[in-house]
This record gives sequence, C-alpha cells and structure tokens, in this order.
Amino acid sequence: MKEFLKNMHIVLVEPKNAGNIGSTVRAMKNMGISNLRLVNPVEYRDVDEQKKMGYRSQEIIQASKVFKDLKSALEDINLVFLATSKKGKWKKDFLSPDSASKIIKQHIKKEKIAFVFGREDSGVTIDEAQLANYFVKIPSAVSYPSLNLSQAVMVVVYEIYKEITSSRELKSIPRMAKKESFLRLADNIWSLMKELKMKEEENGLFHRSLKRALNRTFWTNADIAVFDRFCKQVRWYIENKVDEE
Repeated sequence: MKEFLKNMHIVLVEPKNAGNIGSTVRAMKNMGISNLRLVNPVEYRDVDEQKKMGYRSQEIIQASKVFKDLKSALEDINLVFLATSKKGKWKKDFLSPDSASKIIKQHIKKEKIAFVFGREDSGVTIDEAQLANYFVKIPSAVSYPSLNLSQAVMVVVYEIYKEITSSRELKSIPRMAKKESFLRLADNIWSLMKELKMKEEENGLFHRSLKRALNRTFWTNADIAVFDRFCKQVRWYIENKVDEE
C-alpha cells in the first residue's frame, strides 16, 4: 500500500512563514508523502529558514506547485479533507485524524486525495471550506488548541502513513469524480434554479446547502452525468413550453 502515497497531496493555504513550509516538507518526507501544493505562499524556495527547517527534504520543495486560489489547487482532486478546529454552520460532523486515515485508505488506490491546512492565523473562508468533503479536528487537552502548522501536518501525515502501511485491508470503492466535476454540477444546478426564478441570492442558504450536499456524496463521473442530463432535460422542457405558449 505504501506506493499509493503518491496519490496523497498536502495543501497549504497562504502560509506566512517559510520555516513552517520547511518543517512541513520534513514531516511529509518522514511519512512518505511527496506532493505539496501551496496557495499564495510567501517566498520559500530559496529562503534560508525554509532550507534549514526542511533539511534533506528539498526535492519536495522543488517539485511543489503554487496556485492562485484553493479552488484551482483542488480541481483535479477527487477527495478533500480540511484540518480545522473551528466549528460553524457549514462545518459539521468532524472526524479525528485516525478516522480520516481509514477513509483515505479506501480511496487512495484509485483517487487523488488532498489534505488542506488553512492560514496560520485565520484558517479558511466559508467558500473555501465548502470545497471539502470532510472536516478533521485534531484532539487536544485544552479548549482552544493552538498547534503550529507543521505540528498539525505531522499529526495528520503520521496517522495516514500508519493506516496505509498497516496490514488491515479495506474494501476499495468505485472511483469518484474529480472536484472540478462536482463544482461544475453545482453551478449547473444553481444556474437552472435561477432559470426557474428561484428567489435567493448567490451563496444563500440553498446555494451553500447544495454545495455541501454534493460534497457528501461519492458519485462517479457516470453519476454526475445522470444529473447533467436531468438539468439538460429540464432546460429543454422550459424552452419548449415557452415556445408553445
């Protein structure tokens, strides 16, 4: 199973400290994970502090990819986990890192998986949080935990490595569609609802609930195609009904 760790991606959102990035890649290398994606990071590739903290892990730095926003960083990803300690209306049903690693093991043979870590000071926005399939909270003995970014990454990648390399086999499930397909379907349904004169503003209750509902599914490309066909058929009916009238 260890070879499937190539499908695991760590994503850092707007990291503000090059040393944290270095410490992150060192933790990743120790646990066999080599794919790093960064959203609007500080300068880091040739920064001394990063090189010091990321000792003997610079191949991960050199291969790392930078994106303008989280949505772009996740477009080709099938399953997204978000590490966060903040609860809210759109953040429910938290998993522990151990529970998350068991789900990851079910998918990692066939799918690209991302584990997202938010900004050191403010985490992620509501819109960014809605890109996640699962929310993960690291248990702590204090009410308001304050783990350093690289410490949080170390806890998570350790649990993933431990589960992936264990002898316990979990049944694999059909390959999920990529994140970009779910986002496109959400846009398709929302566009259709507006054509049906739904009176709700962008990112209102229905719109956000729609995104959350889609993120909780395990649909394949074929499943998504069914709902694309449904939207197409409804549009055809609307257009032809108008023409008849």
